[in-house]
Order: sequence, then C-alpha cells, then structure tokens
Amino acid sequence: MKSQHVSKVLLFALMFLLVASLSPTTAFTPSEDDTTTETESMQDMHDDMHEVDEHRDSEGTVWIETDVMTVTLAPNMPIYQYWYAGDENGSLARFMVGYMMIVEFEDTNADGVYQPNETLSFAPLDAFEWSLQTGQVTNELDEVTELYASYTKGGLSNDWEDDWFKGWMPEIDEGEENPVALSSEDNSDFAGFSGMTLRFYGHIYTSDYSGNITDDFGVEANYTVEGGMELKVDIEIGNFPFMSNTSKVTILNYLREDVASSGEYEHCFNLHEDHGDNEVDSEDISDNHGIMFEDHDENHDGKDDDIQQLSFIDAATEEVRGLYSWLDKAVVTDLNGTETAVDVEASYWTDGNGLLLFLAYPNFDGGSLLHDPSMRLFDTQSPIIQPSGLLNVPMETIALIGVAAAVIVVVGLAIKRR
Repeated sequence: MKSQHVSKVLLFALMFLLVASLSPTTAFTPSEDDTTTETESMQDMHDDMHEVDEHRDSEGTVWIETDVMTVTLAPNMPIYQYWYAGDENGSLARFMVGYMMIVEFEDTNADGVYQPNETLSFAPLDAFEWSLQTGQVTNELDEVTELYASYTKGGLSNDWEDDWFKGWMPEIDEGEENPVALSSEDNSDFAGFSGMTLRFYGHIYTSDYSGNITDDFGVEANYTVEGGMELKVDIEIGNFPFMSNTSKVTILNYLREDVASSGEYEHCFNLHEDHGDNEVDSEDISDNHGIMFEDHDENHDGKDDDIQQLSFIDAATEEVRGLYSWLDKAVVTDLNGTETAVDVEASYWTDGNGLLLFLAYPNFDGGSLLHDPSMRLFDTQSPIIQPSGLLNVPMETIALIGVAAAVIVVVGLAIKRR
C-alpha cells in the first residue's frame, strides 16, 4: 500500500509538472530588491537585436532579410519592394517605393509644392546608369548593427523606358531622342543632368536607432528608426543643373500598395494630413495633378514629431500594415560649408496604378541637399495567421511535456500491475 501511495503521489507531481509547463508564467520572479547586473543588461541589449542578412541573386537583385521584413532592391534603378518575412514572396501584403524622376519646377502659384504645369526640366532616373553597393557595420563584439545598400547615379543609360511618364507630365517633344518638357527654354536633353550627383543610401539597423537633423543653428528635427522592421533612405543631391535661381527641385516617389497580392488581401493608402486622414486607392485616377499634402502635427502613434507619413492599410479591416514616412526638414549645405535646415513640402495624385508623391526642396544652387524618408512594417499587424494552442508552445516546453507524459505512462502501468 505504501508503494502504491508513493506511486500515486509521484503521478500527481508529474501531472502538476505537465500543467505547469503549459503556464505562461515564469518559474522565478525576482524580488524588488534584486538588481540587474551589467552582464544581464548586455544580454538584454543583445536579445533586442534583430536578425538580418543580405545576398544578391543571379539577376543582380539585392535581398535584405530580417526576422520581420524582406526587402528587395532592383539592380538597375532605386526601386524597393518590402513585405513580411513569413509571407512567402509577399503574396499577402507587398509594397513598393520607387524613386522614378527628378524635376526642376518654378512654383508659379506659390503653394510650395509641385504641379506638372510648373515643370522647367526633368529627367527620369532610368535614363542613368546605377551602381548598387552593399555592406555592413559591426560593433566591438563583431555583431552586425547595420546593413546598408547604396544606389549611386552614373552616366546616361542607353536602355530606358521613354513613355511611362507621358500620361501625366507636360506636353512632350516627340521629335527629340531624349524627350523633355516643351517649357524647357533651351530644349536641352538629359545630358544636362550628367554632372548631377545623386545617391539613395539605405540603412536597416538590427536594433532601434535614434538620430536627429542638425544644422549650424542646432537640432532641427528628431527621429527613431525601428530596428529590423524599417529601412531609412538618405537622399543626397549635388551639383543640380538649375535653370533658375528661384526654382525648386522635386523627386517622384512612386508607391504601390499591392504589388504581388494574391487577391486575398487588398490595401490602400491612408494619408495622415492636417485636416484628417485621407484614404486613397491607387486604382483611382485623380482629377487634380498636384494635390498639396498638408502637414500633420501628429504621427500615426498620436505623438508630436517632425515626421510626415502615409500608411499602407488593409482595405477590409483598416489595420495598418506599413508606413512610408519622411522628415519635414532637409539639410542644405552651401558651397562655403554652411548647413541650413529647410522645409520639405509634398504633393500627390494617383494615376490608376500607383500613388505619385512628389517631395519638394528649395533651390540649393551650387550646394547639396540631404533628406531622409523611410519605409516600415508593423510586426504586430502581419496578415500571416500565427499558430495557436500547442503549435505555439516553445520546443523546450514540448520536450518537457513529452518526458512528463512518458513517465506518467510508465508509473500508471506500474500502479495497474500492483
């Protein structure tokens, strides 16, 4: 009897262990008097770092992969596509940002933003050769803290599409081999942009990165880049061939919200503007070419900051999948080295295929300009259905459950024999 009693107690203890192994609580809770050691703090910092990797496929496309997002960079011009790491090939939610054109315009209506009828000259970016270089930054522990990918403009290309912009740009001179807007006074072709320097320098950090925009007068803007789930791009423009000393420069940011969707999910844009959120679908065709994006004083999280943004949202549930953001300040460096923060304005419209977002900068004749947009995913808003129940139990717990179950079976058989 005593042996049978001991066996029952053992069986009960093992069953308790089995139940406890499924509990989400931890086995040990430190008291208020416990302090975190330096080693534990370093471990916490290490645990906060995201996995990140990079490779280039046979077609020259660069792939950057983290535990949250996958980003591809086209080999021949600055076009980025990004989606959730667990979403194979982005079939559920895949977004695109392409930098397609640079334009000089005269702001004739003084609204600070670009409309096509204000064009002085322009160049589609596929009119140039592009080199794409990648690399990584490590810390003192030889851990990767950043992956970077840099597009650098080269000379004129002999292989570029010459008709994709004709539906919305000003009237085009069909007689020119390299067409330009007829409003261009000297009727020059894209060779005028050959001396311009242009680079799109992308960064993905393995942990959160905080930075600021400073000029000779102090800090003008602050930002935080989310580690592992956000790619920040430094747009660098130099030696721009200005035709006017009162004109401005703008870059076309071409966005698509459903690049490879299987149809199970559809997305749209939600523009966070001063008068409220404005929902836009790229399949629509805007009547007005050059709607001003009105600055919003709060970001998506409801906090005051220096960032303007639009969201990629699920059209059915209105869940925010990702963001495209840009700082409302850029930095101009004059020939004498003086750095000045300048305002960035934006206008947009849709052409039936995507959203055309034009970020506009003041004249910086002879100097250079630096601006920081970024593209981000929300790891908590993934469209991928996460496993539940036992499928979501850690492997260590499953192993413990298996051992406990085996022992329970053996003890049970022993009790039965007695």
